[in-house]
This record gives sequence, structure tokens and C-alpha cells, in this order.
Amino acid sequence: MNLYLVKELPVKNRKMTFCFAYPEDLNQAYAFYCARYRDISYNEFLHLGITEFMMKFSSMPESEPLHTILKSRVINVNDIKSKEERKHWRMLQHKNKIPDIYLSHEEIMWDLKKMTKEKKLW
Repeated sequence: MNLYLVKELPVKNRKMTFCFAYPEDLNQAYAFYCARYRDISYNEFLHLGITEFMMKFSSMPESEPLHTILKSRVINVNDIKSKEERKHWRMLQHKNKIPDIYLSHEEIMWDLKKMTKEKKLW
């Protein structure tokens, strides 16, 4: 799992499924965390330790919307036999695609600082 946006890789080499720097993923992860564990402020959520977050994140049930988003990024639709189901997963892949852009570490931290209105994050 990568923590930053990366250039799109060929489908067979695509490994990244979740991106902390992608606002939609971060918002979904925050909603998952609050619903499953405890209500915390968004700022507190951004300062969770990666180990603590990943332990809870790895126990995500399949019924969570975030699980469907992540699955849509890695599923091979060509292996699905049902035409309707293939169409459904292709639509989800398009909807949940991570943008094909690259941001440096400094750009990501700058954006996060603006989002959280913090002077220093690291």
C-alpha cells in the first residue's frame, strides 16, 4: 500500500488500492473509523499513528463501503462471467479510480496543511 498518489501502473502491476493523500479515500477512512471504533475529530484522525490505523483498517468487513471501493480498484472484471455484474464493476472502477497524477511529498504535505489549517504536520 502506498501513502501517496502515483502514476497509473499497467493493470497487471497495479498494487496500490488506498491512498491517504486522495481526499475521497481519506474521508471514507474517517467515516469508517468513526462508525466502527469511536467518534474523533478529523484533526485527531489525521494524527493517528499508522500502526494503530492499519491494525483497525485491516479488520474491515466486506459490508463497509470503503471495502467495495478498494475491491473495485483491484478486481479483474474480465474474470466475471455475468455481463450485468461486469458492467457494474466497470462502472465502480471508473467512479473510484485514483487520478493519474503525481504529487511530491512536499506538495502532499502542503495540501494536508491547508486542509487541516495546521502550521506544521511533521
